Amino acid sequence: MKQRKIWGTGTAVLLSLSLAAGCSGGGSAGTANSTGPSPAAGANSAAPAKKVELRVLWWGTQDRHDMTVKALELFEKKYPDIKVKPEFSGFDGYFDKLNVQVSGGNAPDLFQITYQVMNDYASRGALLDLNTLKLNLADVDEGTRKIGMYQDKMMMLAAGVNTSAFAIDPALFQKAGITLKNRFTWNEFAAASKQVAEKLGKGSYGTPDYMNNPDMLNYFMRQKGKSFFDGKKLGFDQADLVEFFTYWDGLRKSGAAAPAEITASVTSGELEKQLIVSGKSPVVLLGSNQIGSMQSLANRDLQMMLWPSMEGGKEGHYISAGVAWSIYQKSAHPKEAAMLLDFLTNDLEAAKILGANRGVPISAKVREAVGSSLSATDKKQFAFIDEMAKVATPFNPNQPVGAGEVQSLLVNITQQVQFEKKSIAEAAAEFVTKANQILQAK
Repeated sequence: MKQRKIWGTGTAVLLSLSLAAGCSGGGSAGTANSTGPSPAAGANSAAPAKKVELRVLWWGTQDRHDMTVKALELFEKKYPDIKVKPEFSGFDGYFDKLNVQVSGGNAPDLFQITYQVMNDYASRGALLDLNTLKLNLADVDEGTRKIGMYQDKMMMLAAGVNTSAFAIDPALFQKAGITLKNRFTWNEFAAASKQVAEKLGKGSYGTPDYMNNPDMLNYFMRQKGKSFFDGKKLGFDQADLVEFFTYWDGLRKSGAAAPAEITASVTSGELEKQLIVSGKSPVVLLGSNQIGSMQSLANRDLQMMLWPSMEGGKEGHYISAGVAWSIYQKSAHPKEAAMLLDFLTNDLEAAKILGANRGVPISAKVREAVGSSLSATDKKQFAFIDEMAKVATPFNPNQPVGAGEVQSLLVNITQQVQFEKKSIAEAAAEFVTKANQILQAK
């Protein structure tokens, strides 16, 4: 078994990737018997004395829903005294729903979350410190555990490790007469996007407009040796933001990027609405763990590509959590919720059902065990993470309290630029001022 250390969270994330000949056959929903822990993964092995009900909330596409429900049904078979009530939706409105539940004191026992908003929920007392529970994390490296830390408490546990990427349709690029390479520069990406829009005709675009995307903005700033956040303030200045806005504004005005009306109608989390699904663009921004879902929705072969490089700049890519799980602070059944979280992290049968939909599994034993049952798309994801390891740079996943509010501000202000209600200079100045005010008030 070849092992590779991946540096992406500030600490080595050890991924044992089995992508050689042993990875043939079988999809990610295999049903082979588990060779790992019996219904007792970790120290939470004793089943509860009486039947309890756990509520579990997550977002995703239908394939994620189906495989997660199947894994939860397996948990119920192994722990017949626990009933799991699944609650799931698309990404749009997910955190609005969770906010209402947290405010009302009735959030689910276990829910899906991301590092971008973890600190906001932790600061509100909504998350239970996982260090107070008996979880088996012996096969999870320190760097991955640190992703979920807030003020020396573990507030979430990664469901998988991933990285940002472009999913691309090689056939559409070929149709537009573009020869693909491993990675574009920013100037090459702009030129290719314009050529795609011109060659494919009205209603087609080289790329969506990612002026409003916090991950793309953070990536761009990292290439400049900066970051989105620097403690309780922004990690970049107004001139940096003007440069970023100007790039995407130029693509949109040239017709290379999608117009404001389309951008306003689709959020990045709504995979089924992305332009690549309908063949109107050969590019979409996503987490590497989403390649399987996106390929299923598009119903054709897609590849992954690194985001554009900056000439003379630094590497902006990093490896972090795809999505994560948190336990509600007010859960009436924290022990049973921990048993379920342990199961989702360590159980080999569950791992073969879940595949890499939420990212590359964080348990070394699980990664090794599922290698032979990976689907073709999961192998693609594992291979991309392996390649990313060669370029990824350290990243501090902890976001300041107020980060979610700042990211929403970015969407609102850029929309005014996209609809030409504000100039780039006005929007950049307003964003920098208001964002710093939000962060410093927390």
